[in-house]
Amino acid sequence: MSRFEDHFLTRREMLRVGSVAVTGYHFLPLVQPRARAGRASSVEGKARFCIFVMLEGGQSHVDSWDFKEGPWTPPDFDVRTVPGFGAWPTGLYPELGKRRDKYSLLRSMATWESQHGRGQYYMQTGHQHNPALAPELPAVGSVVAYEYAARRKETDSLPPFVGFNTFPQVGLIGSGFLPGTFTPFHINTSSDISAIAPKRQDLPGFQRRWELLKQFDGRVRTDPALEKKAFRDFHNHYEGAVEIMSDPRSANIFRVGPEERQRYGSNPVGDSFVLARNLVIADAGTHFIFLTHEDWDHHGSIYKRENFYKRSSELDVGLSQLLDDLGAAKRKDGTSVLDETLVVCVGEFGRTPGELTNIAGRDHYQYAFTGLFAGGGIKAGQVLGATNETGSEIIDPGWSGNRPVYPEDLVTTIYSAMGIDWSKTIEETPSGRAYHYVEIFSPTELLANQVVRELFA
Repeated sequence: MSRFEDHFLTRREMLRVGSVAVTGYHFLPLVQPRARAGRASSVEGKARFCIFVMLEGGQSHVDSWDFKEGPWTPPDFDVRTVPGFGAWPTGLYPELGKRRDKYSLLRSMATWESQHGRGQYYMQTGHQHNPALAPELPAVGSVVAYEYAARRKETDSLPPFVGFNTFPQVGLIGSGFLPGTFTPFHINTSSDISAIAPKRQDLPGFQRRWELLKQFDGRVRTDPALEKKAFRDFHNHYEGAVEIMSDPRSANIFRVGPEERQRYGSNPVGDSFVLARNLVIADAGTHFIFLTHEDWDHHGSIYKRENFYKRSSELDVGLSQLLDDLGAAKRKDGTSVLDETLVVCVGEFGRTPGELTNIAGRDHYQYAFTGLFAGGGIKAGQVLGATNETGSEIIDPGWSGNRPVYPEDLVTTIYSAMGIDWSKTIEETPSGRAYHYVEIFSPTELLANQVVRELFA
């Protein structure tokens, strides 16, 4: 069989082989991306799953997890001193305040970007946005899917990379030059998700329509021409969707019951937390989940009830319930699901500290912000790093890097926690430029990206 024909695999075969990949560019010479190890990289955590919660728009760190009280602080924030955590806005985050033994905070994060689209792209890929290279760079979740393909079980039917509610700015970054098999499967929890798991009595009719569709466009699905790769990628997605809809487990995985919907907050982001929990507990093929909580961009009227109060309440309830449920769920060996699930919650940057703007808001601020980390080998109950009295400057990085923690370090830490050699590169790319799992060049200097080892037990 020719080298090109080797790429005509079913979705399951593609996932099983793992190392076989084709370019995401339809008219460029065929390449076969294979990751090559670089310098040795240690594995710090024990995670098999990652739930990345993106606070789209940028959470105000000084009004939340690196709290700085001032004359601008509303009285009902109910600020209290919490051992180890310092000042804490109990009126905004009462549930997370009770669960300090389940997560750690990193208060020395910074980024090179201060614009939403570029900042969100940076967080999703670990690479700064380069218009010339952006179409070929994969998301972190796609790299995880690519790396975990060889670990896929015969019983796995769910896509390796799932995204929830990611529409603003850049949207959900795809697989780039990696095969379409590793593109995220996106779910909007504001819409009806019942179609993902049809009733059992409807499956025979569904299967007949699927077979009829394959007869109509079967030729383009298997056409070996390079320009037909888009059809083959769509075919992979179709096959993946059929696998999900045909799996009897899907009815429970993609279901949010009335009781748990209420417990998680009765809102779209709460529903996405429920489904993320279900995907991880099911252990049916999904290993990376990118979950967006939108509308943290409060340039004006930040303290209006529908702005920071509402977003904080949604996050406080949903994230707390997620940590509780993952901690309570046990595997056969007695370990909790949280032990093998890295949970990361962070925005693309922080907000301007000190007094509010003349329209009672906070603008973008890339020089300091806070991330929350739990599970997957994380040592809970810690606060790493510190800012000055206003939250404008990092005065103690709190880790061995002795500098701010940048997105490159965050992605390095995620890969390490999931047992992935973050020093790998792939030479065969459409541009001819080697793809580094983690970019080693920052805008101003050679950045020696590192694992934030202090986060781990």
